[in-house]
Amino acid sequence: MKSESRTLMLLASLMAVAQLDRQILSLQLDVIGQEFALSDTQLGLLSGLVFAVVFVIFGFPVARIAAGGNKRKLISIAAAVWSVMTIATAGAQSFTHLILARIGVAAGESGSVAPAHSVISDHYPEDKRTSAMATFAAGVNLGVLFPFLIGGVVGQFFGWRIAFICAGLPGIILAVVFWRYGPRDETRHETAWTGALAAETFAAIWAHHGLWNAMWGLAATGVVAFGALAWTPTFILRFHDLSQAQVGIFLALTIGVFGGCGTIFSGRLADHWGRTAPVWRIGVVLVAILIAKPLVAFFLISTTTVFALTAFVFSAALAGVFWGPTFAYAHAQLPAYQRPMATAIFLCLFNLVGLGLGPAAVGAASDWFASIGVARPLSLALVLMHVCGLWGAWHYWQVMRVIRSDGYVSTCK
Repeated sequence: MKSESRTLMLLASLMAVAQLDRQILSLQLDVIGQEFALSDTQLGLLSGLVFAVVFVIFGFPVARIAAGGNKRKLISIAAAVWSVMTIATAGAQSFTHLILARIGVAAGESGSVAPAHSVISDHYPEDKRTSAMATFAAGVNLGVLFPFLIGGVVGQFFGWRIAFICAGLPGIILAVVFWRYGPRDETRHETAWTGALAAETFAAIWAHHGLWNAMWGLAATGVVAFGALAWTPTFILRFHDLSQAQVGIFLALTIGVFGGCGTIFSGRLADHWGRTAPVWRIGVVLVAILIAKPLVAFFLISTTTVFALTAFVFSAALAGVFWGPTFAYAHAQLPAYQRPMATAIFLCLFNLVGLGLGPAAVGAASDWFASIGVARPLSLALVLMHVCGLWGAWHYWQVMRVIRSDGYVSTCK
């Protein structure tokens, strides 16, 4: 296997275990909420805002370190940290303990994306980068497959604490493997201290109409992505007659397999179409959003389980399309030394707006709708959340307009 392919597979695997450790909580929300007597608002904060704030705070120094090299060691250490803290979650005895453990997971996972994106851009040329980014992003889908399997099956038969222990172990193993077999021919860029690099990169994004809209399109899409991941398992458990294990297996196969295939295929499609019409490197994202919205709306309002879950399968195949094209476009506009920081800035907004607001807002809206007597409060809360996807579609349309007028690759690099 070529070193580039091996590196990409290892990075996708690490992305998978990062998502495993992040999302294992989602299928356990009801059980944990009952054990610790937590409201939906508290559960939304636990699964969203707390993680997002810490992820963002640690993301900038991690990006600065990645810009100077040391990506292999950085990624390996980060994986070990988030995996150990996932296992530590199993010992929580209070809501405070859960919060502290999630802080540790978030701090570790801040090293999972920006350094990896930089490695991919260093090793893949422009005409193959979207496909490579999409393959890496498919690790998210694979990572969602495992928490629903582990969280659903192990959680039901052995309890949520054992599920967290099982989730943390693979990351420790992969951390050792990446330390040993990760790329050693790393590009190093001598840059100023973190604040200067962050300010310089943000100024470049601010001045570039396409980058600015891509960043906000990602943020809007993040509200939907994180809100759906956090609350869809609970929604199905509450309104459809399925067990925790059945929901876990269904979501694992749907998001993991169908979602992963959709993410990888969309990246290849974007690169293929982009060779003759560069606008479609981003256009695939807009098309995916517009097709997915009616499907997910039917899933949330239908009371017939078979029809609802069928609609969800098709919408899930389109859920991760935005990842590869968005970051490949961002990296095409900037010099190599700014790319890790650009990823950190994009993820800052993605997590603060998406992860920070998505799960918490859905939980708060569900509580409020329940207080005024709405029959299916969580269903209505999720429907309103998905409106943010249309906001994201508008921003991606603006990016397409920039590509039509200025081209795909920036002339200012």
